[in-house]
Amino acid sequence: MGHEILNTSRFGTKLRGQTPPGNDETCSKPDGSRVGVRKVPVRSEAISGQCGTPVTRVLLLHGGQIPHYRVPVYNHLSHYLGERSFALTVTSEQIQPGNPTPVEFEFVPMHLSAGSIARLAWRGKCDVVISFVGLRQLYLFPVYLAVKGILRRRMVWWGQGRDLAHPDAILKNAAYTTEHALSDAIILYAEHLRKYVARRFHHKIFIANNTLALTYPGLPPGSKDKVLRSFNICTRKNIICMGRFQKRKRVDRLVAAMQLMNRPDIGLILVGPDTEGVLVNVHGPNIYKLGPIYDKHRFDLLSAADVYCLPGAVGLSIVDAFHCGLPFVTEEGDESAEIAYLKHGENGFVVPRGDVKELARSLLLLLDNDDLRARFSDAARKEVGVNASIEQLCEGFVGALRYATNP
Repeated sequence: MGHEILNTSRFGTKLRGQTPPGNDETCSKPDGSRVGVRKVPVRSEAISGQCGTPVTRVLLLHGGQIPHYRVPVYNHLSHYLGERSFALTVTSEQIQPGNPTPVEFEFVPMHLSAGSIARLAWRGKCDVVISFVGLRQLYLFPVYLAVKGILRRRMVWWGQGRDLAHPDAILKNAAYTTEHALSDAIILYAEHLRKYVARRFHHKIFIANNTLALTYPGLPPGSKDKVLRSFNICTRKNIICMGRFQKRKRVDRLVAAMQLMNRPDIGLILVGPDTEGVLVNVHGPNIYKLGPIYDKHRFDLLSAADVYCLPGAVGLSIVDAFHCGLPFVTEEGDESAEIAYLKHGENGFVVPRGDVKELARSLLLLLDNDDLRARFSDAARKEVGVNASIEQLCEGFVGALRYATNP
């Protein structure tokens, strides 16, 4: 079973073994390791915001573990909501081991079940619960019954509308539609995903473009070559692909395009864990397999490259790439929330699926035309600064929460 819940904190919850509120508290994962130290103030039962405005208490259910890239997002979201009279608490099984970011949001790690979640919602007197939980979690619908049906709390659903890898799965879609019907508001990853929600629910949709909370300031002028040398990269022009390497990302097409170009001045930088062995047989004098690289070093390397290419399964990597000013090249055929950031012919290219020649041609066009690459780079930074800003994500949450609590 999970941790025992004690009635001591603002949400009426605290894990056994944590220090009393008002001290420096170390948020512990279930395995006992630390995820960050922060000051937890003593809070009264009645909370009010600025100028005495009553605070709406929000509980965000994050199914499974919180990946490290979500921690800065939740930090920012917590602060943003706090300034608008919403008090955020996040609960999940744990935070991904090795998380480098201090946890600044109210975090309750616990074994998630319908019972533990209902007790947390009841003791904390929360007003609204945000569900960020996959269909595979058996407690999902019992939570709706307990929280919305019995406790009469508001529920907000957050996601992509349906499983984009299997958009026509009948049973899954029926389950998603049921969630949408039960929810008081719906937060979608992107505007174009609205089509996956039944029209009768469109009035309660709010868009929070899926993004990251990035603060990387960029490389100092003149340091690009130094960064490349530090990784033993000696090619003058470089394509980079960064992330968890999986078959669905079709990196083999990128390698084939690289071989087709056959240019000694062009390098291919591959960064990230090879979880499915897709790089085992990838070799070449201008191919650099660097493995996982984290923190500032990965952004330095991104900024030192020239073009980002990911043929399949575009996700949040496009936000990293655009933040560092890299044009993005991919294949058509996969739908994702984040593909909305890519504007063909403006900040990147979308080539026909499986067309290695066109993939190579598009990459060469960007690598060899400095003026074109510079224009695409400027457009990429502008896109991520406007449409992928963390403030846009937060504002989508505010809109959904205000609608759910004042229908």
